[in-house]
Amino acid sequence: MISFWHRMEAAMNDRQLDYFVAISDAGSFRKAAETLHIAQPALTRQMKQLEQDFGVPLFFRSSKGVMLTEAGLLLLERARFLRRHREQTRADVAARGTVPSGRVGFGAPPSIADILFQPLAVSYLEKYTNVQLNFFEGVGRLHEWLFSGDIDLAILPNSRLLDSREYERVEFVAEPMYVIGAKGAFDAQDEMSAEKVVQLPLILTPAPSTVRGLIDRLVGQDTRQLRIVAETESARVQKNLVAAGLGFAILPHSAVYEDQRTGQLSTCRIANWNLHRVLAWRSDRPLTAAVSRMIEHTTQIMKRLDAQGAFG
Repeated sequence: MISFWHRMEAAMNDRQLDYFVAISDAGSFRKAAETLHIAQPALTRQMKQLEQDFGVPLFFRSSKGVMLTEAGLLLLERARFLRRHREQTRADVAARGTVPSGRVGFGAPPSIADILFQPLAVSYLEKYTNVQLNFFEGVGRLHEWLFSGDIDLAILPNSRLLDSREYERVEFVAEPMYVIGAKGAFDAQDEMSAEKVVQLPLILTPAPSTVRGLIDRLVGQDTRQLRIVAETESARVQKNLVAAGLGFAILPHSAVYEDQRTGQLSTCRIANWNLHRVLAWRSDRPLTAAVSRMIEHTTQIMKRLDAQGAFG
């Protein structure tokens, strides 16, 4: 892996980088050539030279177009990161590294995104008008996006950051988890063990996710006792299905505290189950001015939300 990375840095120039990504996105040399406004033979020569420099094929070619080889997929991941880093570097240098500019990619689970992204965007963009914010909602793929460089920051459960050397983080709250039922399913002070929760008909986030990981460990090899009605990463969809009486969802406090207040759904706390929320970023990649300011703003907003009772 390391040797491939060093060969990539030595072999590829900016033009080849742009050409390679364009072909990967278009799925054919012809379409990429039209998009780039260059002759197809010239594009083909550039990619043949790139493959010769690496010493490995990057594309599977067929009458239907092209697909990436395993080496090509790795190159695409690194190439996209380098392009983003190149663009951000230019923006930061132009501003002498002091005025935040460029883009910030931020990912969070739906329950956090619903209450964080709007006040965060308002607070941040009031001060830094030259930054474009790219917000992403997800559950199972947030860690993958952060690792690959598709996003700069992510709100994650602390359990997903197993190697602390790869990440820097700001720790926030330990958020209690609830099983959610239709109106009247539980009394306000009810509490249930996780072992009993897995016996209910469930509406769950799909694997991989922290919730599914714990459930799979509880059930073990005996999957017969697990009744999954539906799967979705959307907390809103989960709650709608629960309200329709189709099953029960497992969600953090931030996803249901408004429903607790209005009484639209009933909630039951799951005993001894909390999600430890952290803001994380890669430690081996330089922080831009825009990302550094976003870390500061996120910390302030999360503390404000915690004081308002959003996390229990």
